[in-house]
Amino acid sequence: MASSGAMEAPLQPPLAGLPQERPTDWAAVTALITCIGVFGLALGLTYPLLSIMMVEAGFSDFMIGLNGATTCVGVVLAVFVLPRLLHRFGAFAVVVLGLVGTAASLLAMPFTDPEVSWLALRILLGFCLNVIFVVSEAWLNSVTAERIRGRVIGVYATVMAAGFALGPLLLVMLGGAGLLPFFVCAAIIAASIVMILPLRRRSAAELAGMRLANLRRFLAVAALLAGVVMVFAFFDAAVMTLIPVYMLRSGFTAEIGATALSAMLVGMVLAQYPVGWLLDRFSRPGVIAGCSLVAAVACALLPWSLALPAVMWPLLVLLGGVSFALYTGALTVLGEHFRGSLLLAGSACFALAYGIGGTFGPLAGGAMLQAFGPDSMPGLFAVVFLGLAALVARRPLAKASDKPGTAGAV
Repeated sequence: MASSGAMEAPLQPPLAGLPQERPTDWAAVTALITCIGVFGLALGLTYPLLSIMMVEAGFSDFMIGLNGATTCVGVVLAVFVLPRLLHRFGAFAVVVLGLVGTAASLLAMPFTDPEVSWLALRILLGFCLNVIFVVSEAWLNSVTAERIRGRVIGVYATVMAAGFALGPLLLVMLGGAGLLPFFVCAAIIAASIVMILPLRRRSAAELAGMRLANLRRFLAVAALLAGVVMVFAFFDAAVMTLIPVYMLRSGFTAEIGATALSAMLVGMVLAQYPVGWLLDRFSRPGVIAGCSLVAAVACALLPWSLALPAVMWPLLVLLGGVSFALYTGALTVLGEHFRGSLLLAGSACFALAYGIGGTFGPLAGGAMLQAFGPDSMPGLFAVVFLGLAALVARRPLAKASDKPGTAGAV
């Protein structure tokens, strides 16, 4: 395993059976990152919009949570259908179909019943979202040169996080719930389709060979890498749902709770390119373990910092940055060690891991809040991050395999 220390480490050598350094396809990189950034803006607008509409309609917190959780059902379903879609239509058409399906599901929502119809529409939404992100991330990794992979993934993560962060602000500018935000979402998604049009003549044939058996092959050699994504999702989904509640339970106003979430989103945006630079210069497992350790310390200090605003706000920004860096690091390692159908299988496993972690994170965080008080929730996250840091420091993220081109120990 590569060292987790601070000494600069050379990049891992190319894997046996894989091509040597390939040049970066900057046109494809630009199109994919721009598409996902614009699409992220639509998603950042959508999530609070749907919750606000259900609250205004008088639905219970349980029903709102259940409605949101059905998105994960679509995420899981997409993993098992995606191989057939890619084989039949190809990567570009599948991404466009996902974007069109997302727009269609959103446009149908204001004209249908949230209690029943939205459950099906959110399953469709989760399906389409997963298709878009899995294929786009695998495609981006496949056209990026190894020597700058961390920085390219860092830019991708920065643009995606910026879209998520700006979405709620756009919703405020549009005046909250109503028909207009849905039509604006559809227009934004149409713009993202335009952004990806330059790729329509580019081949991504190596992604079309994905088979369900590849998911098992990937997990057999890189389960810990998927675990990094699961821990990130566990924290990310819980924080997005519960950080305003945590601040309220700690004696702050609702406005401070919302601002706390914004501070974490700012950290997510600002940290990813510097993290990408570190991933290109130092041991990638070391960077991931270090970010997880810093996140553990930040969570442990959070209850103490609440009485010191000058400490609390920078701590929240730091926590947002290093937590999202886990995903940036995992995606970079994925592209370093896998190609073709296994690269796509890894992206699909990441989506599954996010769905699982994102389901249990809010449940566990909410249970801790209710049973043991507000300070117990960051304590739980500190333990989880500390455990991940220890695992990454002691075990390889991707084990060696006897199959050429699968993975090398890292």
